Amino acid sequence: MSQATTKSWVRACYWLVVAASLLLLASQVGHAQPSRARQAQAATCTLEFLRAHQTVRETQGNNAGPGVRALVLAGGGEYTATYHPEYCGFSQAAANRSCGLPIPRNGMQGAAKSWAPLTGPDAGRTLFHRAAGRGSIDSIRVGLKACFDYGRGLHHVAAVDELGRPVRAGRAPRSVWTWAGNEGKGTNAGMHRTLYPIGAIDALSNWNY
Repeated sequence: MSQATTKSWVRACYWLVVAASLLLLASQVGHAQPSRARQAQAATCTLEFLRAHQTVRETQGNNAGPGVRALVLAGGGEYTATYHPEYCGFSQAAANRSCGLPIPRNGMQGAAKSWAPLTGPDAGRTLFHRAAGRGSIDSIRVGLKACFDYGRGLHHVAAVDELGRPVRAGRAPRSVWTWAGNEGKGTNAGMHRTLYPIGAIDALSNWNY
């Protein structure tokens, strides 16, 4: 190989490396999280949506009622005369969609566990997962999705609305208020603001970007 050919080959390799580096940087920037302030605005939007639907109730019981139907459909779910799905996940999806925010992929937004994924492209959204030993409950903040395990895996999801007093500075609060659908009993079941002890939360995730 002549000296001129060698130089041309080295120069071509150099520019290939530069191009690849620029593409990688662009990819990373494209997936970067917006500022904490922007995320807080997104969280406020979703919480306002949930708060605006606080009168939704299962007027017919068994996950049924016009308000429940509207939430399920707004969240991208299916609701028919004979099929009334659990709707905590669809309530959160309806809130996020109304604010132009993402929801779990592949039509799984109705399942609470899909809001705290451990694998796949959205796994980075999960900040805390007790069973998997990931993260810390101290990462909790207003606007995150809180998931609960009732002995059969993550089976309920709510939005963190307000933090109680922390045990000490920089640590998680003793309790939190949340907004969620599919809470309560009988015809009083529906969208509720509920106080939970911090130990009841089994996963936290960030869907505010």
